[in-house]
Amino acid sequence: MSKNLSVTLRLFYGELNYDKDGNVKSKNETVSITFESPEWDNFIKHLKAHGVTSVKVEKVYDLSKVNKDEPVESLKRFVEVEDVSAVEAIINKLFETTEIPLTPEQKQIKELQDQIAALTAGAKAGAKPDAKIGLSKGGAKAGANAAESNKDNEEGESVACEGQK
Repeated sequence: MSKNLSVTLRLFYGELNYDKDGNVKSKNETVSITFESPEWDNFIKHLKAHGVTSVKVEKVYDLSKVNKDEPVESLKRFVEVEDVSAVEAIINKLFETTEIPLTPEQKQIKELQDQIAALTAGAKAGAKPDAKIGLSKGGAKAGANAAESNKDNEEGESVACEGQK
């Protein structure tokens, strides 16, 4: 590709939101910059740091092909490039996420987190927790005996109260 290209990019910030007609409502702006210039390199390097989440190539003009019959202010002064796939490939490459392989420790942590998520999802789905979790058989008997003794105490207190009347 020629270095004498003027590229018009539409920069989108944040999550893309659309209205009912399919038009983008999110904050966006256009920028025109010369392709593969020092300014281009610096601009592309800092796109994500400035909060840009998506970029669309709107127009590309070849600055080396001038239509001298048109006035300088005219949009038809320079020839518009039809095949912008090379510029789009460079832009798309910036926003691709490459998956880095996990270390053994990270794999183990991920497996444990998945197990925790599966267990908590089961509890949230309506599974009733067992009231006697963690109690041995003896502990369960002790809990039942304690409940009976509390019941006896309550009955005894009510009888004692009646006797005082």
